[in-house]
Formats: sequence, structure tokens, C-alpha cells
Amino acid sequence: MLRYKLLSAAVSSFLLIGTMNVAYASSPVLQEKAFIIQPDIQGEVKAAYARSTVDRLNVRTKPNLTASIVEKIGKSKKYEVLDTQEEWVKIKLSDDSSGWVFHQYIEYEKAKPASAEVKPAGADSTETQPAAGNDTPQNQATVVNIVDVTNLRSGPGTEYDITGKAQPGETYPIVETEGDWYLVTLPDQSTAYVASWVVQTDFLSRNGIAIPPAITDAEFAPALYIYHTHNQESWKNIARNTKGTSVDDPEVNITLVGKHLSQLLQEKGIPALAGEEDITKRLKEENLNFSQSYKVSRKAVEKAMQEHPSLSYFFDIHRDANVPREKTTATIDGKSYARILFVIGTAHAGYEENKAFAEALNELLNEKYPGLSRGILTKSVHQGNGEYNQSLSPGSLLMEIGGTNNTLQESLHAAEAIADVFAEYYGSRNASAPDKQLAAVKATKRNA
Repeated sequence: MLRYKLLSAAVSSFLLIGTMNVAYASSPVLQEKAFIIQPDIQGEVKAAYARSTVDRLNVRTKPNLTASIVEKIGKSKKYEVLDTQEEWVKIKLSDDSSGWVFHQYIEYEKAKPASAEVKPAGADSTETQPAAGNDTPQNQATVVNIVDVTNLRSGPGTEYDITGKAQPGETYPIVETEGDWYLVTLPDQSTAYVASWVVQTDFLSRNGIAIPPAITDAEFAPALYIYHTHNQESWKNIARNTKGTSVDDPEVNITLVGKHLSQLLQEKGIPALAGEEDITKRLKEENLNFSQSYKVSRKAVEKAMQEHPSLSYFFDIHRDANVPREKTTATIDGKSYARILFVIGTAHAGYEENKAFAEALNELLNEKYPGLSRGILTKSVHQGNGEYNQSLSPGSLLMEIGGTNNTLQESLHAAEAIADVFAEYYGSRNASAPDKQLAAVKATKRNA
């Protein structure tokens, strides 16, 4: 289960150690690591003192992610716990001021902390760091990493001349970004352009996001496949591509929600698989229009079905468009959620089965999370794709989680609700699920 724990930590670390458009980090690169996860706090102080479990933990003025960062703390000191509020803990800082930290990145101790070492003014310290002071914001990548032989071009587009080839393992500093292209500095100090969809950057590590390795268990027989036809859909407050009507990001996008959902379901004992197919990249590589996204994602689903005969359910998770925030946001028990809209395509003969599945989940959502669902929207071929790959299985759904005006955190909260209701649905209809999973594993071995 460790690899699934890593994903929860990865998503949370982005939110708490590397929140963008709020403050700059004092170090250009944040360490990637697994974090110690503590249970949710229910409004009571569990211990007298708290210690950070990470090297750099943001301390904020208020218990929310948009609050200003007053400083960053490390692992070596303990801090007195003053108060708690939902998922946040208020601590007393060394100068007798106070601030809020997220509970997942602290461990509690009852012992009184040792007296802090007093350092002369101006002495070097990496323990407590100011919130600002770096010339490069965290929400900007600084280098590209070449993962395959890559064309270097004279301009930001495939119509420009190829001036050279970058080799796997090479890295180049980024000068600027132009649309989907990076202008990079070469070893001879000249510059060239590389396409963003064929390289990796240091953006994730700069923002503390550690993506876990793909599942490789030989006996893993998933029941649910999670994918994203529009995999770069992001949110206005963090997206780096906001040209025209686009609100996209190559790394911080809806796929993080899908991976979080997969991890949550794994913890509940439901074998879920988050797909790794980059549909946006595939469209560009094959010079296909955006309108052909579902054609490409269908191939990914069919491939997953062939590789994993145990699959019965398929969730295509999206982020809705520029819908007013008041229509895409719900507050339940003091927690803000991105609301969920089920979309059913009617342009295939079996759509009633898909609709019945959506209705069952929608009913559970309404019972357990009143106001979270935006209902079920049916769309014909005259209103969109009209099919949305749902003809492949009666257990196939498209979900719109929030819109451009929501946040990643609100969308992750929605994923928690989906995991909750799907687990109940799955459990009520799969009493013999372990036997079915074992049979699928045996079948896979026979065909290997």
C-alpha cells in the first residue's frame, strides 16, 4: 500500500508546501519524499507539541491555503500546539507569534521541547526560512529534461526548421515559454525551442509533488479504470496556459484528481487503475484536432480492457468550463467541494444502462453529500460527442468535477466523496468480488 500512500502525500504536498500564486519558496528545489500521514483532527488537541515531518513546511496566517506564509519550519524543532480547526493545527512559533500548518505534515509529541539554540543575528539557518526571496516563482519550471530524441527548432512550432537533436538524459535551462513551446539555452549559449509535450520539467519537484511509480503488481486485477480525455484541464488560480478560453496545465491538472481517487479506492479495497495515457500529447504527435480527443481516449480504454479483462467500470473525469463558481461549489460540514455533474451520451443503443449507473451514484451522493451533485446531463450527437466512449461498457461514465473557477483542493474533496459513494455501490453489487478478482487473476496468468 506504500505506493498508494505516496500519491496522497504527493497531492497534499503540492497544496501545502508548494501552493502557487501565494508565495515564493526560499529554495529552488523541494525534496520529493514519502510523508508521515496522521489521522484527521476532529477539533481537539491530541498532544501538547507538534513536529514537522518534512524539511520545509509552510506556516500560514490562517487555516487555509490562500493565507499568507509567515515562515517555513523544518524537522528539528517542536512547537506548542495552541488550537486545531478541521485539518489545520495552530502552533506557537519561536518568536511567540503563531501560525497554522496542515495536520498531515506533523507528528505529535507530549514531551516539552528542549530549549531552542540561540544563534547570533545573521547566523546561517535552514530551519526557519522566509516566505520570499527567490527570483523564480515556484509556479515556473526552470529546466527541461529530455526523455527521448527531441527536435530542436528555430521557432515555437513544428513549421520551423529543425536546428539540432537533443538526446535522452540532457537538460537545458528554460529562458521563456511561448504557448506549448520552451525556449531553452544550449551548451554553446545559443537558444532553441522544444515542444512541451515531449519533454519533462522540474516543475513537479519545485512544487513538492512526488508522483508514485505505476502499478506493476503481476496479480493486480483492476475493476475500475480512471482516465481523462481532456487531461490538461486545470484551474484559473494555477493554470499556466490561459490563452483564449484555455485553462490548462501540462502538469497540475485534472489527472491529479483521478490519481487521488484511484488511491482512495485502493485504500478501501477496490482495485482501481489510473490510466497514464497523455491524450493531449497524442493529439499533437498525430497532428489531430481537439475534436478527435475521444477517438484517441477510446483507444486507450480499449487497450486497458484488453490488458485487464477484469475491468467493469470506466470513469472519464473532466473539469467543467467557465461556469460561475456559485454553481460549481458546495460547502458541506464546513468543507468546500467542487460539485459533480454526470454526463451521459445518448448516441448509442445501450445508453440507458449507463444512465441507470449514473442515477444510482447520483442517488447515493444526494443521500450522503446533499447539494454536491449537479445532477445528470444527457447529450446527443448534436450537443457534443454524444457517445463519450460509453458504448464500451454499461459501467462507463463521464464526470465533470467543478469548473475553471474551482480549485485543485476542492476537486480532491469531490474525489473523496466519489470514492465514498462508489465504494458503497461497488460493495452492494459485488458481494463475490474477491472470487471474481481471483478468477480474473488466474485467467491473466493462463494467458500470459
